[in-house]
Amino acid sequence: MKNKVLLSFSITILLLIILGINSINKMSYLASISQKLYDHPYTVTSATKTIQSKINEMEVHMQKIVKSTTNNEITMHSQHLNILSNEINHQFNIIFERYLGDKMDITDSYEYFLKQEPLRKNIIQLIKNKKIVKASTLLNDTQANYAFILNKKVVKLVKHAQNKARYFNEEAIKSKEESLLFFILTLTAIVISILIILYILMKNIAKIDRDTKQHFHLLDQNIMSVSLDDNLKITTASHALSRQLHMSLDELKMTPSNWLFKDYDKNNINDLYQVIQSGKNWHGEIKITNIYNEIIWLKSDIYPQFDDDFEITEYSNIFTDITDRKELEELSKTDGLTGLNNRREFDNVFPNQISVSKRNKELLAFVIIDIDHFKQYNDNYGHQEGDVVIKKVASILKESLKRPLDYSFRLGGEEFGMVYAVSTQENALSIAVKVKDTIENEKIKHSGNSASNYITISSGLYIVDINDTSSVDEIYKKADEALYISKENGRNKVTVYKKNG
Repeated sequence: MKNKVLLSFSITILLLIILGINSINKMSYLASISQKLYDHPYTVTSATKTIQSKINEMEVHMQKIVKSTTNNEITMHSQHLNILSNEINHQFNIIFERYLGDKMDITDSYEYFLKQEPLRKNIIQLIKNKKIVKASTLLNDTQANYAFILNKKVVKLVKHAQNKARYFNEEAIKSKEESLLFFILTLTAIVISILIILYILMKNIAKIDRDTKQHFHLLDQNIMSVSLDDNLKITTASHALSRQLHMSLDELKMTPSNWLFKDYDKNNINDLYQVIQSGKNWHGEIKITNIYNEIIWLKSDIYPQFDDDFEITEYSNIFTDITDRKELEELSKTDGLTGLNNRREFDNVFPNQISVSKRNKELLAFVIIDIDHFKQYNDNYGHQEGDVVIKKVASILKESLKRPLDYSFRLGGEEFGMVYAVSTQENALSIAVKVKDTIENEKIKHSGNSASNYITISSGLYIVDINDTSSVDEIYKKADEALYISKENGRNKVTVYKKNG
């Protein structure tokens, strides 16, 4: 009996050893397959997708270069092209290291990418030489064809990577089935060794606990997040957000309710409350100024957290830094010379402000401004001095309109615009007259001005009320008519458009 027990025990131990060796081999093989999945299909696919994305971005910047009107714009987009080109080179290097297919496929794609560089430079040079039509033809025909063919070559790399992924996945399934069969054959030995298995499980649980704590530590250090109560007051915050805002965790928790959303107006805050209190997720963008007066833009995603009775207990708010993207957006809507909003931003802002003013039952003033006899000023004093005048007028507009929903624009050349909410028509006119007087009081010499010895402006004012049904284009035209009257009546005047004729 003793010998049988010993023999059974010995056989069990032997089976366990065999099972262990087989398991180790299978685990190593699975680990190898997983590593290959990462090293080749995943990495190559990711790199090729990045290349495709960057190629498309380069096309966008080339289109913007063709549409550029100044050397500064051309230089800015050229710099972006260099950055994108370097990133594509980097991604090709990754593919060269990890690709398991024919390296000539990569070489062919890479060399084709390099062939586009001289063409891009040629197009940019043509733009600088003001040969816009020829540059556009090259871009839309030759450059577009290059991009299309390059994308096809890159797709070929992706397909190879996907085929490899399927192969590795089939190998993993096959290995899993073999392991399962071997496990069934040795089940009796595993049952006898239950205590050992339990011991191993306990060790694994301890390891999982350590890994979980490490995982949460990594999240805390790398993901910007907070927990919010019903009043949107911070109750907990991650170290990542603390570092980003240069505030301690205690300082973040001591901030008042709605602090994260302090730049939101009341209507937007109410909309936010309605969404999250209904149990839905909320997604938006917020602007925060840190202790160094640096503006930080964050994408905010708020998720309600529920208890077992599906009652909301708190809100989790996860942030993503989008400052760089917002800065690029700001560049796209800003006039390069003055820093004012440009005509494109005017077309976006004005219709929205009309809706807001009607919702708030306020009047909305729209003023078109034109610098008097500006062409003569340029002829007499030079374009450089003309630019100085334009910047000065822009500066005065900025200083005159400081409320959150006040806007000033450079609509083109020496033409500017102002949009601001007022309670009365008298207030609307008062602000426009004050801007006019402030500009003349700068006493900038202008010998060619028929209205004064100094730089002056003429303005046309249109006031939108709650019952106004005019379209944006109609409002613009009517304000322009008022501006024309100011010029006809001697300039250096503000004329209010009379709706009753």
